[in-house]
Amino acid sequence: MGQPWQFCAPLALAGLLCLGAAPVAIGCGFHPSMEVELEGMYPGSLPVAVALRRAADNGVIDASALEAPANGTASYDDTVRRLQAFTKTLAASPAAAELPASFSLGYVESRLWTRYSQSGGQVHADIHTNGPVEGEAVVLTGEPVLTEVLAGRLSLDRALADGMIVIDGNVSEKTALHRVFVAMSAAPKISSR
Repeated sequence: MGQPWQFCAPLALAGLLCLGAAPVAIGCGFHPSMEVELEGMYPGSLPVAVALRRAADNGVIDASALEAPANGTASYDDTVRRLQAFTKTLAASPAAAELPASFSLGYVESRLWTRYSQSGGQVHADIHTNGPVEGEAVVLTGEPVLTEVLAGRLSLDRALADGMIVIDGNVSEKTALHRVFVAMSAAPKISSR
């Protein structure tokens, strides 16, 4: 039998190589991925994940919804259906005209990204993207949080204050996204799981 360091050295080398590698797009939790996620999906995603876990532990959101990616295709289809409903709600918002030209919504529990864009009064969603493009506004949250806010069971102010929703971008983008979320939360349209 060899020395213990002989077995640990290849693992340590592999770990160092991963740390030194350029970041790659990490697959969402609904689809298998070979990449190792070391720092989260986006700066600030780890605190949102902690806030989601805290909210689930306190009964604010459905804890089983945080495990959704493990349920496979049916869960993914349900998520897509809710994202499509969210797109309709977003487009119907009286504040939709204030939206940035594009922004990305990231669900931290599944690492699923959706890019929203608007042009000519139409809001479009591109579900299952690789994440935000450089300089794009970002909304980080969890699917159960967005569902609860838009169903009127969780206030947007509490979700923001507790770190369950984080809006990143320049001041005007943050303000516009906040206004749109406030307007949408006043007119619930998305069903629960």
